[in-house]
Amino acid sequence: MWWKLSIFLLMSAVIVLAFATPSPVNPRVSLGPADAYRIFYFHVPTAWVAALAFVVAMYQAIRYLKTRDILCDIKAVTANRLGLVFAVLAVVTGSIFAKMTWGEFWNWSEIREVSIFILLVIYGAYFALRSALPDPEIRATLSAVLSIIFAIAAVFLIFVLPRVYPAFSQHPGDTIVDEGGRITMASTVAIIFFASMTAFTALFAWIYSLSVKVGKIEQIQVPESNNER
Repeated sequence: MWWKLSIFLLMSAVIVLAFATPSPVNPRVSLGPADAYRIFYFHVPTAWVAALAFVVAMYQAIRYLKTRDILCDIKAVTANRLGLVFAVLAVVTGSIFAKMTWGEFWNWSEIREVSIFILLVIYGAYFALRSALPDPEIRATLSAVLSIIFAIAAVFLIFVLPRVYPAFSQHPGDTIVDEGGRITMASTVAIIFFASMTAFTALFAWIYSLSVKVGKIEQIQVPESNNER
């Protein structure tokens, strides 16, 4: 119970500090209102959690292919579902920032926005295909293979592609670390940012744990309902 309270207190502290402290960017170099950059404390952590969730799904998918344990399939699909939710949150927060700084919610020439759009499409296809397969074993096996492929694609789209083609990105450069790997944030900004990363990661772990328990209960109830028929 204490760790649930810790998540609540940490998230509350992040929200308060994000708006009670000065903007994380100098107003003289901001592309728009300096206060718009406060969303950085929430946008980056949601994108990070989305990538983390897809990697967790890949790990559980590999475990399923090795063991054929249906629990691994439940964990994989749960992680993918949460990853998609956090990816949508990243799109929403990113679009708000884009509107306030670039004057438009979406720009198809922006490599990061196009990358996450592709990400949403492929994981939408994952769930569409999964729901279309009635056989549990075939569904779990194909889902596992797709989870592995899509997780690799997710990491590439989120972290690699925008750095390969930086000229197509309007995002602020060297926001967190520079090319030498050194943290570029001021101490106060760094504290709030990493606290937010920790809070969002812990929140994901909590929701993931609860969702897996629900998935296990549903898995038990479905065979029972089939036997009653």
